[in-house]
Amino acid sequence: MQEDKDKPGNPRLRALREAVRRRAETDREAQRAVNELRLVKLQEQPAPLWLVMGRMADYVVVPGGFCSCPHFTIRVMSGETVEPCYHLVAVYIAERTGRYHDLSAALSPEEVEDVILETVYNGRSALVRRKLYRPAGRG
Repeated sequence: MQEDKDKPGNPRLRALREAVRRRAETDREAQRAVNELRLVKLQEQPAPLWLVMGRMADYVVVPGGFCSCPHFTIRVMSGETVEPCYHLVAVYIAERTGRYHDLSAALSPEEVEDVILETVYNGRSALVRRKLYRPAGRG
């Protein structure tokens, strides 16, 4: 493990990021999520945070490094694999194509926290859906 500390960057993180880039061209599920505009940028600073609205649940994503989905939290974080979930790949594609909803200017830091907590505790964010789909002027 000492040799990992001597090299710049974490080798597992580099491998994960390379796997994300490699899969961007072929991951149909990720491409479908982008095409269906199921990605939402929540904030840019102090760290970029995204939400991927899935069919069964929503997942919080830190581009290139973390997803709250079961595949990532169980298999990738344990070291079993560095193969990314489609959520990480979808964010990578969305960043490059510009095909996503951007709520980063519309959400306060407290609202971003609420989105994360809703997602973790309820599996979905009602706040994001209200911001995206409620007509203007209907509070």
